[in-house]
Amino acid sequence: MTINRYLTYRIIDTLKRSKSNDEDYQDFQTYLTYDQKDKNKIKYILRQIDLEKLTDLTEFIKELSWYKQFDHTNLMSLQDCFLFDTKLYLLKPYAPFGSCADLLNTNPYGIREQLIAHILWQTLQALRYLHDRHIIHRAITSKNIYLCDNGRVLLDNFSHCISMISSFDGKLKRQINDYTAKAKDQLLYLAPEVIYQNTTGYNLKSDIYSLGTVACELANGTNIYTNMLHENLSMLYAKIQGSEPILLDQTQLTNEIITFNNNNTSYIEEIKKRKYTKEFHSFIKSCVTTRLELRCSSDELYNHSFFKYHKKLNHNQHLLYNEMVKLLEIYKKQDSVNAQMKNIEEIFVNSTTEQMTSWEF
Repeated sequence: MTINRYLTYRIIDTLKRSKSNDEDYQDFQTYLTYDQKDKNKIKYILRQIDLEKLTDLTEFIKELSWYKQFDHTNLMSLQDCFLFDTKLYLLKPYAPFGSCADLLNTNPYGIREQLIAHILWQTLQALRYLHDRHIIHRAITSKNIYLCDNGRVLLDNFSHCISMISSFDGKLKRQINDYTAKAKDQLLYLAPEVIYQNTTGYNLKSDIYSLGTVACELANGTNIYTNMLHENLSMLYAKIQGSEPILLDQTQLTNEIITFNNNNTSYIEEIKKRKYTKEFHSFIKSCVTTRLELRCSSDELYNHSFFKYHKKLNHNQHLLYNEMVKLLEIYKKQDSVNAQMKNIEEIFVNSTTEQMTSWEF
């Protein structure tokens, strides 16, 4: 039966080797595939994991159990899961536009506010689903938010999920005091109260902080805490001291920011040109404030003025999806042009080098 399931899928392409956030199963191979019985040949991602290399099978099984429990249009799902030899295969929906991190790799100055709003709106729906069930995701990052070609946004990576319902007595806990070593991979996005690791603990609102950090990253083109002088140490100190991520536009441009980006004048010029709406600035503040009593919950964010347009059209998901696809296509065309220009430049440089090496002096 398992062999038949393995043979059901035809490999289209081998995707670049991925590195997982988790040390327990760092190396795995990823393929682009489709079900041979499907006339429409819908593409999927087939992930191959070598079970012999797993050091913590219990944690891995726990992550798979989250996939089985969740059922939401904005949460990544497992279409199939089977064993073949010593390899475990996971079949997931294919997101042609990649992750938000991929989008930023080709747009280092950030993306437009309208597209960010679409991405955040759908990610927020996934968070509301989790938070309604008292589950903290704990890994809201750009690389865990995927963009499909039908306009859907999918939140993935449930390896850090934790329930606020006690497994001992079934009671709902007000705070969580679980601090896993795996969290080191999410440091740039973690809320200050998670970093403190004290007896006060943290709650669902730590996910909201991470969402706000992702929003800033999409707008600014980079995480505000990257490339600091002493890297993680400086970032940790800044967060503990009450530093909050901000949107970098002409209203927020300071001499300190200009000095910090002294070697990137084109980025400063980009900041000078853009101006985000007051609703977007307010949304960010509602997410990343270090004062927990002022930080919004996922339900409160749902009613934020930043999403006024999306709430109005929430009954027409098809229209919202189509709008998002159109915006993504703009960036896809830009990426294609940039790639062509890069190839032309490389050809020119190579041909020039060949000519120079053939000259006699």
